[in-house]
Amino acid sequence: MIKTGHLGRIELLSLIFIASIADAALIYPQQLVHYGSSAGWMIPLISMLISFGIWAWVGPVLVKAGPKADFVSLARRFLGPFCLPILLIISIYLLLDMTALVRGFVEAVISTVLPRSPISFVTIPFMLMVLQFAYTGVEGLSRVAWLMTPLTMISFLALLVLNTNWWTVEYLFPFFGNGIWMLLKGGGMFTCVFTNLFLLMVLLSRLRDRKDAIRIGYWSILLVALVYTVITLVFIMAFSPDGALRSPYPMYQLGRLIYIGRFIQRLEALFVFVWVTLALMKASVLLWAISYLIASAFRMPVNRPLVFPLGVIVYSLMFLPASFVEMLELNNLYIVQWGFLFIIVLPLLTMIFFRIRLKKEARADAEVEKTA
Repeated sequence: MIKTGHLGRIELLSLIFIASIADAALIYPQQLVHYGSSAGWMIPLISMLISFGIWAWVGPVLVKAGPKADFVSLARRFLGPFCLPILLIISIYLLLDMTALVRGFVEAVISTVLPRSPISFVTIPFMLMVLQFAYTGVEGLSRVAWLMTPLTMISFLALLVLNTNWWTVEYLFPFFGNGIWMLLKGGGMFTCVFTNLFLLMVLLSRLRDRKDAIRIGYWSILLVALVYTVITLVFIMAFSPDGALRSPYPMYQLGRLIYIGRFIQRLEALFVFVWVTLALMKASVLLWAISYLIASAFRMPVNRPLVFPLGVIVYSLMFLPASFVEMLELNNLYIVQWGFLFIIVLPLLTMIFFRIRLKKEARADAEVEKTA
């Protein structure tokens, strides 16, 4: 097992929470409106209920599996030759998700804050910071996330509350938007944003007290769902469903919309710092997780030598889409529509297999004790 140190429950909760809400500042609220229209804010709540059910089944299995057990160690223990392809499949998905995040973030910065800058001028410093953060390891990332979580929540709350004068409740009707089927479909698909569950499965053995894992899982799911729900709700009430579909960066647009008297207006510059930090944290966590999974799949003693090569791969892949529109289309076609298969369904199926094997081992041990 690759040694990564220990994490406290608050640090781990902050880490997986920050890594899961970074997309709320980018394009995902717009995609929620695309699927649910005026009811797009309900989709994260449906995803939350699905995630609760999954964690209620998966969490106890991991906690009871042993003092050092996590998703990776159980995969190496029970999957045999299938461990390598499964870990690599998940790693490739995370690599594509990180590539879409970096390209989306860079395009957002260029189109809103630095319109005359070349894409490499923004990408290279950002990727260098990501490499540094990922190289320091998960312990350093968790401490930064612990410091950033209160600031992020305060900035989100202030940004939403300062737009109350633009809220129009009538935009929330029809109540079920594009229909109940589209809401249920979107709820299943958008479980892909709950990367906190997979990260918790991977990092469980680093938790000082494994009994805290169950509560961390439930709290992280609840907090992530509330962030996406509230942001999408305010986004719809401020812009209307049609206006929201034309605004790819909800938090930045909400910041520009603030106008309270002569001196309190156009506060989007204050939010840019939090926006950049969220993107930096998620990209760093994903890069660390990818290097950790690949190193574990090939039984490498450390994962740090993989960080820089993987960063170069991400930097190369992000230039493949010819434009921001093409990147959005690819992201919606592959990451949004099929991401839940790699980040939720595949780990869930492997956990079902782990549970069956663990029960067989427990019965075998009980029979040995009886015959002894």
